[in-house]
Amino acid sequence: MNDPAKTQAWLIGGAGRSGKTTLADSLQTHSRTIAGFPLEGVFHVYLQRRFPFFRHQRRRLLTEYMNRPRYMDALRTKVERPCDHFDATVDGLTNALPDHVDHPIGLFAWLLDQYAAEQGRSGWAVFDLLPELRFATYRRLIPGVKLVVMQRTPEEAVAEAMFWRSYPEAPEDRRRRFRNVLFQWCLSRAVTEAHRTHYPEDVAIFSFNALVGGSSAEISRMAETFEMDADAVRDAFNFIPPFGYHAETGFKGPDGIMHNLLTPEELEEITNAEAGKFARRDLAILLALAPRAPVFARDLGDFLLYPGTILRRRVNALRQQLVDAAAGIRQSLRSPA
Repeated sequence: MNDPAKTQAWLIGGAGRSGKTTLADSLQTHSRTIAGFPLEGVFHVYLQRRFPFFRHQRRRLLTEYMNRPRYMDALRTKVERPCDHFDATVDGLTNALPDHVDHPIGLFAWLLDQYAAEQGRSGWAVFDLLPELRFATYRRLIPGVKLVVMQRTPEEAVAEAMFWRSYPEAPEDRRRRFRNVLFQWCLSRAVTEAHRTHYPEDVAIFSFNALVGGSSAEISRMAETFEMDADAVRDAFNFIPPFGYHAETGFKGPDGIMHNLLTPEELEEITNAEAGKFARRDLAILLALAPRAPVFARDLGDFLLYPGTILRRRVNALRQQLVDAAAGIRQSLRSPA
């Protein structure tokens, strides 16, 4: 476990294509106290795995995590790994791993503590896939952790998430993909608002559109939250984001050309969903349940939209559990009594 008196930890959340990476990069460059880690934390992946005899698997897990590749571009041609961003070697970190680390998330938090120390900062921030859905769990596993959520207008977030890898062509499963990314946007918003009610001191929400639009109030609030100069925040968000939406002319693609990427029917569905009227009744019910059961809502929503994909993932997860169990047994037998 981490000592919250020593390290300030932030999880960066929000729906896809909402500015999480931009926030992490700006913190790394400009914050006086918070080191923004440039790669996705993938904490959610390891929460779904089981590690029998964990203490005997810590070295294996640390090595795996530090060498786990992250794709850095839409075409998945550029790869970076956590070890690329540490001064310490994997062997050095493994040898320094303290005895009190007893869970994968605690292990990763400790690694980020070391990263922050290397950067001369007292805390860290890392983005992940919808960490707001598991924030209650993260609060237990990383004492003192806080949540910052980036929110973007749904038209832009949905359009970029849909067309990010296929622009200017629509994805082959357009309708299902549209429903999926819109559901995730609504899910993130509903759960984040619930967290802000329950943990008002530990949850911050920022508007990506207000920041890139130069809002002095939003810029000042971010600067105060993360101990940054307001001018530095303004410079970090002083760009024209791709897929910016203009009601009269459509979306500005990454090539600078305006397109009507979303149909009038899709835009209407977004407007209705933002007002709490999701088109599919089953998904609307899940959104109503989301503040009380966020992970269940996400998992069932994924299954309703992509049943075949989810079943394949479950099979792969079972295989991974067998691998992790075998590794734990093997390491425990090799360990001296």
